[in-house]
Amino acid sequence: MGRPRKEHDWSPKKRSRVLGLINGKRHTIREISDITEIPKSAVGDIKTRNIATTRFKRGRPRKLTSHDIRRIVRFIKKSRETRRSDCKAIITALDLDVSERTLISTLKELGYTRGVARRRPLLKQLDMKRRLKFARAHKHWTVDDWRRVIFTDEMSIKVGQERTSRVFVWRKKGEEYHKDCVDERKRSTEGMMFWGAFRMGKIGPGFFFKLEKGQKITSVVYRDQVLLGPLKTFVDESHSVGFEPIVMEDHAPVHKGVNRELRN
Repeated sequence: MGRPRKEHDWSPKKRSRVLGLINGKRHTIREISDITEIPKSAVGDIKTRNIATTRFKRGRPRKLTSHDIRRIVRFIKKSRETRRSDCKAIITALDLDVSERTLISTLKELGYTRGVARRRPLLKQLDMKRRLKFARAHKHWTVDDWRRVIFTDEMSIKVGQERTSRVFVWRKKGEEYHKDCVDERKRSTEGMMFWGAFRMGKIGPGFFFKLEKGQKITSVVYRDQVLLGPLKTFVDESHSVGFEPIVMEDHAPVHKGVNRELRN
């Protein structure tokens, strides 16, 4: 017969046959090797161990059980805080006997990566309801409808201030805007206040409010420095090129008050 075919592992059935031939004491190791097509070294190993089971499982055994993995996933998905936990915190909280590298590798297999959280403004429940209501009311608008809209807003700018540290979260593909995976920031009112406007295809005016030290933006300041100034000019310009503009503002208190009559 030809040279025995090598295999990485031999089934219990084949090993039992080898043991039967050995115990029959009618064949040499070589003859048993030829009959079973198992290498002599493997036949000798089976004879020495005298059992039909395999010697060991190939590869390193997993350090995390399926139960451990389920606990890890539940922990990460529990809240905004757990989404932000680093490897050391997860291992400590769940009392895991693994390295950080092993944990990262396991989470990667599950589809989780640790990335920078998307920064979004902090929205209250009322804000969310208003935005959803607005979206539903305007879902039928065409590109030509939106072309008419002049978007305006104010923001604070702090010159010379370093950017705040980034927030990292555990997330899967498609979870970038999950409520627990975003970095919500409350809008600051400190620093120099800037106002700007734009519409489709046209960047509008922008300027810093002229305020005395300690002075805040009121509806009167907004009227005098915005509505009767650059915004009026931008609206008139839009009219001159054939647009019937719609000015979009948020519900900031300074947009109300004395400005209601002016808009009407």
